[in-house]
Amino acid sequence: MTFNATQRNVRSLMKRINAEEPLNILTCTTHERYEANLCRTGHNFFAMNIPNQKTWDETYAPIPSNYTQLDYIPDHIDFDLVLSHTSCGRLKAMHDVLAMQRNSPTIDRLAIPILRHTHVLPDVRMDIEAQKKGMQSIKVDHDSFISYYNRDAWGFGEESSVVEHGIDTEYFKPMGIERRNALLSVVNGWPDRDWCCGFNLWKQTTQGLPVMPVGKSPGFSEPARDTDHLRQIYNSFSIFYNTSLHSPVPTVLLEAMACGCAIVSTANCMIPEIIVNGKNGLISNDPQELRNHCELLLNNPILARKLGDAARQTIVDYYGLDRFIDDWNKLFFKVIKDKKGIA
Repeated sequence: MTFNATQRNVRSLMKRINAEEPLNILTCTTHERYEANLCRTGHNFFAMNIPNQKTWDETYAPIPSNYTQLDYIPDHIDFDLVLSHTSCGRLKAMHDVLAMQRNSPTIDRLAIPILRHTHVLPDVRMDIEAQKKGMQSIKVDHDSFISYYNRDAWGFGEESSVVEHGIDTEYFKPMGIERRNALLSVVNGWPDRDWCCGFNLWKQTTQGLPVMPVGKSPGFSEPARDTDHLRQIYNSFSIFYNTSLHSPVPTVLLEAMACGCAIVSTANCMIPEIIVNGKNGLISNDPQELRNHCELLLNNPILARKLGDAARQTIVDYYGLDRFIDDWNKLFFKVIKDKKGIA
């Protein structure tokens, strides 16, 4: 891709910065449902298909009309921003795409800013300090995080941004169908991700209880066919059981809350900021207490319904899509204006 500072380029850039036209954002597919929500900002997203990297899986979410997958970077698109949801090979590929611009005489004024949005925590199986240094060594124009918890875990401060999750509560909502009195859990690759998703904890605490695991885990559980099917699954169970050990906050937990499931969960990472024990769910890190919570709700459907209603209200009040979209739009324009030196 080349950037020519023609009058057309500059006029088009200013119109997009002034929110008169959608931004053109270069990215890579990382988290389908998250990115589908991000497309609700109304901007144009172009995802590079990188060899040996993830491409969009429509069983997780349909591809939005303003999300285009690219096998090459077309010359006719004036990109405003690069958005990377990780700090791995995808970000390096984006740097490579933009490297050809480094000798441009207009680079200081018209270069495309890179925004890195981090969803994960440092991997506790590896040297955490080395991971922090490695992440900080990959230069970007601005860093943002899905929570203050994971921002702090990476050692970043107030110079970076936080955009917390947003859930479409008009889509993920109670559907009025009969709920099975059983424990639902939704995790992909669960048996192979015990270290972060608590597979053995789940097995230990649910023995003999009515359970339904859902997710792409060959030989153990099957995934939902699509998003509509997943929404129906949430609505078909009275209790959602989350055993995550090392995730800022699982998206499926928030979706289940929005659908009115009563929540039993570990109390790790950001989860205690969202769920207040006994108010909108039951949380603990003690295996016996987690099992007791599960048995309590299985034996008390009235309490389960009360906690499920409170869980949904939490998502409506604090994690709605309107706030998410507004936060992202503010961040997009801030990063672009900072890079261009526009007040």
